[in-house]
Amino acid sequence: MRATLVLAAGSSRRFGGAKLLAPFRGKPLLLHAIDRAREARTGRIILVAGARWARIARIAPRDVVLVRARRHADGLSASLAAGLAALRPIERELILFLGDMPLARPPRLRLGAGVDAARPVIAGTPGHPLLVRSAVARRTGGEGDRGLAALLDPARIHAIRGDAGNLIDIDTRRALRRGARAPRLR
Repeated sequence: MRATLVLAAGSSRRFGGAKLLAPFRGKPLLLHAIDRAREARTGRIILVAGARWARIARIAPRDVVLVRARRHADGLSASLAAGLAALRPIERELILFLGDMPLARPPRLRLGAGVDAARPVIAGTPGHPLLVRSAVARRTGGEGDRGLAALLDPARIHAIRGDAGNLIDIDTRRALRRGARAPRLR
């Protein structure tokens, strides 16, 4: 069984704070990432929040499991660890979304033998979300602000075709304006 993790625990320093609550196409940016996570049709969606816990809890849909990353200031790895701790043993694969990537489409495949993960690649640039075996994610762990994919064996990551939405990462107000002008998802 699969679960989906949406990481939304960062402090949004480059954005100037409260990035995931900023309006994007008529609703908070984070809710777009949750909509994309729903497209994955997994068993559960787990939303990991930290820096803006109370405000995110107010807008989080009721069908989403909300997890608090108490050590979120330690970096992305602490947020990931909080999400991984919320997984059930039956959830053997997870799709890892980032809350500031509102247009990232989920992968539609199964991981085959000898493959630990899959991710979209667009014109040679790796994108998100990342589909990964839960055991591999737990074992790999990490420290600080390094993403999980950077710690995996590249020979065991399957590249899949993605589109521009799999690369649009909203880190600044300028990126928010650019992202709002990107083509709408079908």
